[in-house]
Amino acid sequence: MRILALALAATLACIAAVHAADWIERPYDPPAGSHWIIQSEDVTEADANGQHVQSSLTTTAELIFEQKTAEGFRVTYIMRNAAYGGDARTAALISPASKALENLAIHATIAPNGMPLRVENLDEVLTAARIAIDGMTTPLAGKPEAAILRRMATGMLIADEKRAPRLYLVSLAALALGQNTGLRPGETRSSVEEVANPLNGVPIKASTTLRIDSADPATGMVRLIRTRAFDADEAKAFLRKLVPPAGDQNLDNVMTQATMVLDSRTEMDVEGGMTRVVRQEDTATGTMLSRSFVRHSHKVMTVTRAS
Repeated sequence: MRILALALAATLACIAAVHAADWIERPYDPPAGSHWIIQSEDVTEADANGQHVQSSLTTTAELIFEQKTAEGFRVTYIMRNAAYGGDARTAALISPASKALENLAIHATIAPNGMPLRVENLDEVLTAARIAIDGMTTPLAGKPEAAILRRMATGMLIADEKRAPRLYLVSLAALALGQNTGLRPGETRSSVEEVANPLNGVPIKASTTLRIDSADPATGMVRLIRTRAFDADEAKAFLRKLVPPAGDQNLDNVMTQATMVLDSRTEMDVEGGMTRVVRQEDTATGTMLSRSFVRHSHKVMTVTRAS
């Protein structure tokens, strides 16, 4: 029986080796003039202090490939629709911010793997964002909430040349992770990256791995798995900004006992060199001031060719 098991294992290893040798990753190369629809749904559930809160954000965007260039591609990205569902206080910020750039054509240059490099009409985008921020805060003129809302909205909508590609084209950045990877079956790529946190843009260090889960040499279809775990000290620093201590308790003592774990797992289905489906699960758990919380986010993004 043991000999049979060893023989079977050896046979499977040989088959895997043959498939790996036959595997050729399809390049990311959408034709000029092609139109694509990117749909996304992000559902978040949070449990804290015995309360359960659920929210969702759905978006539909159009991506148009204008031309192939030496840098990669020139594209036009248009957010056609954004809808937020959740508690009223959060909706007061998220809904206007989500719709701020709705139907505005963002002209951009992306890399050969689809990663956003540059927003070409940044001045136009910033003008639209500032108009939206004014519209959100003007009704609160003279109230303390106005300054708070303006500061939060500015962090979500205003970016310089360096940050703009990832802020305004976040969907393209997520899709690019599965394109032109250079990976072969059986390989795992590990790296340390910096992820900008949503509160102040200061990056948080995270360890990531990327591997091929399954691949079909005949069709070029491949599923990739990407995991990400944030550094514990970085996560604690993030928590320090996210949940400030109450009363006159000493911050250092509170933070010594605080904990936070941030993890992420993403599946990417790639067809013809282009990421067509992304399924991402993010989980945050932690404790602070003797209270615990759990936040889970499930995001699905699909890419289809416009008819």
